[in-house]
Amino acid sequence: MIYELARVVPAPPGKPVREEAARSQERARRLALRPGTWDRQEAAAMRAGFDEAARDWEDSRGGYRRPVLADALARGGPFRPGRAVEIASGTGLLTPLIAAIWPEVAAVDLSGGMLARSAAAGRIQADAARLPLAGGCAAAVVIGDGPLFAAETARVMAPGAVLVWSNALGDGAPFFVPVEVLAEVMTAATGRDWDAVHGQAYWGSWAVLRPAEPTG
Repeated sequence: MIYELARVVPAPPGKPVREEAARSQERARRLALRPGTWDRQEAAAMRAGFDEAARDWEDSRGGYRRPVLADALARGGPFRPGRAVEIASGTGLLTPLIAAIWPEVAAVDLSGGMLARSAAAGRIQADAARLPLAGGCAAAVVIGDGPLFAAETARVMAPGAVLVWSNALGDGAPFFVPVEVLAEVMTAATGRDWDAVHGQAYWGSWAVLRPAEPTG
């Protein structure tokens, strides 16, 4: 079941338009639904693109990414203590928000150029499709504008863990995937239904997903 929350963080004028969003969304949806299509060549191309973008990343995106995740963390709980795994951590724009809830954060990114500019203590350069982390190690997996590989995400989640999904530009974000699809692929990966709390904040949207409680 998906629970929609009323907006509390208004959207100011001036929302950016990303020309690449439609094409990138097709890729994000494909990777969520058909992760086997992801290969080393596509990973290398994405890595190179983000390495190139790292120098100007915080100047062009720093101001509007935080409010969306902040709203998710403020209203998407309750959350259990433990370690958080941050996928697509980039230059660390969102890591302090995550660390305020889960002090131990494994900040994972495909791009070494991005991670070199991050102050996160637990930086890991890795492919989100093949995380170098133990199964069941995470109380939360947080993905801010990054790809979802549902089976690998589920593998590292401990019982009772949550998936926090944030798109800074909502349905105009390059990595946007509808919350219904997120719940669908997590259900397929785990064999059990997933619930979601969904909201909008600033220019973006977010969802917090967790396994549905048994009924009956």
